[in-house]
Amino acid sequence: MRINQGFLGWGVFLILVGAIPLAVNAGYLAADQVGDWWRYWPLILVGIGIGIILSRTVLNWLGGLVVAATFGLMVGSLVATGITGGGGFPMIGCGGDGGAGTPFAAQSGQLTGQASVHLDLNCGDMKVNAAEGSGWNLEGYTATGEPPEVQSGPASLAVESRERTGIGFLGARDSWRLTLPNAVPLDIDLGLDAGSGDLDMTGAALGRVQVDMNAGDIRLSLGGATALTGLDIGLNAGSIGVSLPARSVTGAIEANAGSVQICVPSGVGLRLRTTDNLTVSYDYEGYGLVKEGDTWTSPGYESAAVRIDLATHGAAASFSLNPEGGCDG
Repeated sequence: MRINQGFLGWGVFLILVGAIPLAVNAGYLAADQVGDWWRYWPLILVGIGIGIILSRTVLNWLGGLVVAATFGLMVGSLVATGITGGGGFPMIGCGGDGGAGTPFAAQSGQLTGQASVHLDLNCGDMKVNAAEGSGWNLEGYTATGEPPEVQSGPASLAVESRERTGIGFLGARDSWRLTLPNAVPLDIDLGLDAGSGDLDMTGAALGRVQVDMNAGDIRLSLGGATALTGLDIGLNAGSIGVSLPARSVTGAIEANAGSVQICVPSGVGLRLRTTDNLTVSYDYEGYGLVKEGDTWTSPGYESAAVRIDLATHGAAASFSLNPEGGCDG
């Protein structure tokens, strides 16, 4: 039998990405044992060097295998333990301390009626909260002191990172602190790349909340929201914690190479739909849910006054329900 050398590398990578979180969930490995495996990234350089040295020999596949195995260990540990913007998995290509930048001039405005909020942060940290009234306020730091791009009107607010030039990790990370009004119903669309987010929407009236995150960590504290109609989350290489209110919500969470924590209040009707995928693990047992096929449902779901219905899908990911310590970080 002849083994395709290219497929060999991919096979080793995928096996490790799936096997490590499964081993952690099964108790064969402790999370703190694998939490710092990203520190072995120099082995990637070693593998490249081996590949160059052996490029004209029958062992030319060995360097690629070392690289694939190293990436598998790194991503597998990421899936098992999640990413944090602080001491956890590093934000590759995005460094510095958000507080090391230069403060930009604060900006503010008013929203009226149903409003949409679009946030797009690349390489940085954001804190978002709700406060009394109909006004919004943005302050924080950037590498140069130039504010992010802001477009606002009576029914909309958009805040986007400015394009970075040069090598990203040489500049300070952006840091935003945004206050949104709780007197105005809000639809929120959030994009986060290589960063961390902390959204506390206590007291806010929310419509649909959408999150698209790549390589980061975010906490969505929605448990204190006075309204929430829908939730749509896409996660690639990162971790997310979502606290939901005691209100009927439908939505979807899709995670690829990441970890998801979901917190729901007691007494709600709950339905969680899953993926039949060996690289995804679900910790939905022990909460009175009944599994039928790929769906976990609480008894009396159809007649419950408050129902939360979520599709939880992904690959190389882990999902947990009401973890010890909560979902708010």
